Amino acid sequence: KTHPELAVIMISGHGNIEAAVKAIKLGAYDYIEKPLSLDGVLLTVKRALKESDKKRAEPELPLQDRKERKRISMVRGYDKQNQEGLSGHRQQRTIKKSIVLGGQGLHSGGKTGVILSPLPPQSGIIFTGLSSEEMIPAHLDYVSSTEYATTLKRGHASIMTIEHLMAVLHVYRITNLLIKIGSEVPIMDGSATDFCQMIEDGGIEEQGEPLDDIVIDDYYAVGDAAKGRYISIEPSPVLSIHYTMDHPPPIGRQEASFILDNPSVFKKEIAPARTFGSVKDYGKLQEMGLAKGGRLSNVVLVDEEKVINTSLRFTNEFARHKILDITGDLYLLGRPIRGKVFARMTGHTENILLLRKVAQCKKC
Repeated sequence: KTHPELAVIMISGHGNIEAAVKAIKLGAYDYIEKPLSLDGVLLTVKRALKESDKKRAEPELPLQDRKERKRISMVRGYDKQNQEGLSGHRQQRTIKKSIVLGGQGLHSGGKTGVILSPLPPQSGIIFTGLSSEEMIPAHLDYVSSTEYATTLKRGHASIMTIEHLMAVLHVYRITNLLIKIGSEVPIMDGSATDFCQMIEDGGIEEQGEPLDDIVIDDYYAVGDAAKGRYISIEPSPVLSIHYTMDHPPPIGRQEASFILDNPSVFKKEIAPARTFGSVKDYGKLQEMGLAKGGRLSNVVLVDEEKVINTSLRFTNEFARHKILDITGDLYLLGRPIRGKVFARMTGHTENILLLRKVAQCKKC
């Protein structure tokens, strides 16, 4: 209380991600679990010192003035992004302060959470555990599995189900971020809405360093169009995605399209679309040790006749959710992408195969 500008780093030998989330909510700057990594500790201390210096430099404002400044900042941030339009003259971004969110893992079934912290320019998006021992860049090079979710792995550390969070970071153009987490990103209600709110609550900071989008300048495709399962990307001034699925009832034929030109549209039209699956498939997944966290509140379940546990948020909610997944997987090239995507009956595996083809040609 006497030195509110000081950043508190908690170190424990017997904590977990749930304890870390609670610590951050109580006011700690960060939480580190033993065994400690020297590089990880030094990175945390550097970030904490930078945050303390920033707080000392900022004059204390009355509460109402702080609220008004935050409101104006948010409005200006979105106006600036819209005014930039297609010019591409954009800056690297991080968040203004550390933010936390607790939840449950879809496949692990355990309590989990995520702590997002600012990073300096040129850092990229990095996943790490509580001990900060192994850092995993959010990049195609570290994708280890695309079975039912996108998983990153480096050494003995792995992070599952990253696609919803990555989609939100893509849309809000967050380019430098430390993501401290257990083994799986929380599923929340099966959508990305909570992650959108999380970024907006943390605030977006322009970092002054330029950022070049990956501009698609050729046609790339994987799959077999003749068999009705493919994904392609071709030149376009903005990122747009069109997805088609054609299943037996009750899913049926669904189509959805999205043009990424404003985060608010994504938050309203794509982010709310939830993870879905059949009762039969979820039974098989649980036998495989997956989908342990699947609940009636975080997955849209269908049987052979109808959706059995909820009302759909959109008539084409399943196709919209596929767009959400594609948006997240596309960000694994490390920068926002400009291109027109067409996909039909595809999933994470095809998304990553397409990225590998693009990366091979453009050396991303």
